Amino acid sequence: MSSLLESLSSSFSADTVGSIAKALGADSSAVGKGLGAIGPLLLGGMAGSAAKPGGVDALMKLIPQDGGSLFGNLGSMLSGLMGAGGAAAAGGGSIVNQLLGSGANAIGASLSRTLGFNVAPLLSMAAPLLLGAVSKAMKANNVDPGGLAAMLASERSAFAANPANSEAMALVNAATDAGGRAAATIAGYGGEWNNVSLAPAAATLMVAGADLSGPFGAMKEAKAAGAALVAATQLASPASVISAAFGGGLSIDMLNQLREVAKTKDKLAAIIADGARSVAAKSPGELAAYKATVLKVAQATAVAAKDGGFLGIGGTLVSADEQAALDAIKAALA
Repeated sequence: MSSLLESLSSSFSADTVGSIAKALGADSSAVGKGLGAIGPLLLGGMAGSAAKPGGVDALMKLIPQDGGSLFGNLGSMLSGLMGAGGAAAAGGGSIVNQLLGSGANAIGASLSRTLGFNVAPLLSMAAPLLLGAVSKAMKANNVDPGGLAAMLASERSAFAANPANSEAMALVNAATDAGGRAAATIAGYGGEWNNVSLAPAAATLMVAGADLSGPFGAMKEAKAAGAALVAATQLASPASVISAAFGGGLSIDMLNQLREVAKTKDKLAAIIADGARSVAAKSPGELAAYKATVLKVAQATAVAAKDGGFLGIGGTLVSADEQAALDAIKAALA
């Protein structure tokens, strides 16, 4: 019987890795190295979760009971990744957070900075696949929930003890350390953290909502905003507020949450202002970088698609309404 990590690795053929690399704008060797670290990283998160009181019950709710992958086959997930913003992997992102804890964004940012590409979509793809491998292993070896923690701990220990895996474990350990430090930072913010982490998404909605750019324009705006956010985290320290808040990129979950709680531009601006005030009070040394990141995301959204014109001819790169939104965002950050 293959190990859990061998089962995960077998899901990614050379052609699949090449396709993922193309979609992420990365080198195939970097993607392969990322997969080599992501598997044991997620496995370690599962093992850590299962070892906590009530952890096995929580983990069993994530594990598919049909012995398959949580989101079906890898092909459909890859199609989503290469499509509009990787929407098919969006649910995987929330699973990653459950497996890796509050420091998940910083963990992803640490790997992204080392490997040179945004690892968040890869984490979102791998998490449900590994959960599917766990389900199959439990059925094949007659492991009940009571034996799950031991099975996960044994697999993780065996991987870490193998000298051939030293490079992957170095990446895992560095990322885990960054995640731990980020979790401590997040805990220090308490309930204020939500606004800190949602500010770029709020800025995106303020600008995108200023003019109706149509479905293709909206896709361009979301992609540009996400790219600007990823670029900022790759320049930041892995344990910084920027990495802890934005290391997962711009997610559909963020945008949906904001659409529920902030349905006006004034409320979106208030979230941005509250986020900046919290960083000023608790992490003043990072305030300038935080403000610059939110503003860069807003500016990237504004210039992503022309407003007006016909079939791409004519139109205005930044409309008067978009400029007004940018000015409101600058005021909220002041």
